[in-house]
Amino acid sequence: MNDLEKRFPGVRFYNPTLTEVQADVSIGAGTRVGSFTLIHQGVVIGSATTIGSHCNICASRIGDRVSIQTGCHITRGVVVEDEAFLGPGVITLNDTLKGDHPMAYPRICRGAKVGGGTVILPGVTIGEGAIVGAGSVVRCDIPAGKTVLGSPLHIVRSGAHRSVARTSE
Repeated sequence: MNDLEKRFPGVRFYNPTLTEVQADVSIGAGTRVGSFTLIHQGVVIGSATTIGSHCNICASRIGDRVSIQTGCHITRGVVVEDEAFLGPGVITLNDTLKGDHPMAYPRICRGAKVGGGTVILPGVTIGEGAIVGAGSVVRCDIPAGKTVLGSPLHIVRSGAHRSVARTSE
């Protein structure tokens, strides 16, 4: 058993020698963490969550059963609620670049899905069950249940989503 597994019983680190977890971090049982990931001081991660390789997670709160794919950057103060999905290379920002104004922290609500390569700007809330298409730039709040994509964003669907099974022809 390595040092990280001793510190975080029930958590699987795919390559603990290539992963850094700083002090004052909480990680729930059943969580998996990929190689070359840095988890900074003050992070709280729920149970049964997956963190991909090459991620950088600053002091933030991540819920249960969340999936954060490879190469994501989660800035300080971000909240990712239960069952959310962040595709590869999602970046959150928290600095408004407005002088003495306080930082503004993004929030990704329960069950929201954010496609790969999306940039989430400071202070934005992505509503419960919302879907953001890959490569989007999120500059404003996304209401619950909406599907949006692009830059600038446009709504492509409203209301409840259902899964569509793929079948071979």
